[in-house]
Amino acid sequence: MPKIEIDPELCTKCGTCVENCPVGIFQQDDEDSIPTIQGEGGCIFCAQCVDNCPADAVKHEDFS
Repeated sequence: MPKIEIDPELCTKCGTCVENCPVGIFQQDDEDSIPTIQGEGGCIFCAQCVDNCPADAVKHEDFS
């Protein structure tokens, strides 16, 4: 299972990771909350979360 984290210091709460994850690993309760990671084991290693985060807040151990 990959290790995926969101750096709360960098996250702007934009929801881009939620919108771009094709398997729905990221969840966001509302626009004022930092997204959480649910079902990390379902990750398909597409790198969309890392590539599309404008704040470089998503960290995935398999992608720099």
